[in-house]
Amino acid sequence: MAKLQRYAESGIHTVVAPPRRRHAWLPRTLRIVGRGALVLCVVSLMATWLGWLWLSHTVTTFAGPHFNQGQNAVWLEHTWAGDAHTLADYDQLAHQLRQEQIGYVFAHVGPLASSGAIPPDRFGYAAALVRALKQRVPGIKVLAWIGQLDRASGQPADQTVDIANPDTRQTIAAAAAYFAGPLAFDGVHFDIEPMENNDAHFLDLLDTTRAALPHGKLISTSAPMWAPNAHLAQALQSTLGKGAGLWTSYYYAAVATHVDQLVVMEYNTAIPSGALYALYVKQQAQNILAAVRSARTPPQVLIGLPSYQESGFWFHADAENVTNGLAGVINGLNADTDTQPFAGVAIYRFATTDDAAWRAYQQLWLGQPG
Repeated sequence: MAKLQRYAESGIHTVVAPPRRRHAWLPRTLRIVGRGALVLCVVSLMATWLGWLWLSHTVTTFAGPHFNQGQNAVWLEHTWAGDAHTLADYDQLAHQLRQEQIGYVFAHVGPLASSGAIPPDRFGYAAALVRALKQRVPGIKVLAWIGQLDRASGQPADQTVDIANPDTRQTIAAAAAYFAGPLAFDGVHFDIEPMENNDAHFLDLLDTTRAALPHGKLISTSAPMWAPNAHLAQALQSTLGKGAGLWTSYYYAAVATHVDQLVVMEYNTAIPSGALYALYVKQQAQNILAAVRSARTPPQVLIGLPSYQESGFWFHADAENVTNGLAGVINGLNADTDTQPFAGVAIYRFATTDDAAWRAYQQLWLGQPG
């Protein structure tokens, strides 16, 4: 204290530095990081916006009716082939099919037994259905919808078919020939799932069926969604499990050489946004049509859209529906001046399509007033 007093008395003043703040660099660093994050956010948003523009761009702007050829399709529930119906029932069904410009009906005739056969008691009224529709809807094609889980699904053997087995393939082909022959169906529509990418046995089944069918009868098949390459298809198969099936352009082109019609099942995508689902369907339509066009004799391509409501992880009815699906199909067709071999859309399925869904279809696709 005496020393400090002497300094004060002598007029000598010392400059005492203020105490040093700890972490003085922190505010500046935070500002730099914040600016960097802002720039990154802006760049990301711009990249997303440009990517969206690139994916959603079209070369034409036609509305749905421009692409409608009156050759649309619908999956018809098993009750029509398995149960008795009145003439009034058939009249009402035929009226709806004519009104919606349905050219193809996939009538479920019963799941395949593990042997590849379909027990006759499962389709006791199939012939009556064909006769009734042929009488009431001129030009309509009625295909026998034959489906089952493939062994690749991982389900028990007695609940699946093994198309790797030549005897099973022959039995399936014989069943198809029976529907296309004595029962007068116009052909067969296969829905065997999951059909994995590059499965050679499926091509064998198609060839075996072709040889068994009467001349002029059609082979149609449901097809899974498109994947850009085999590595992605395999990765999704490994990640999502045995129930997942995706085809590459190569396999789409391969299957196209064996069938008369491909019907793509564009649903169960797990996409929760309607806009994203529409964009996804657009890209699917573009790439699948391009792949099928590369075949020597391209078959018809129909895009299958959902009209059911069972929402869950894999399906969100607010996003995946007829309205958003048609938006995607229309944009996909507008993305190229060549829309071959597109033929129409297919609705899955008849009984689950309510009045609102039919109205959306009529307005967006048929061009009818609301």
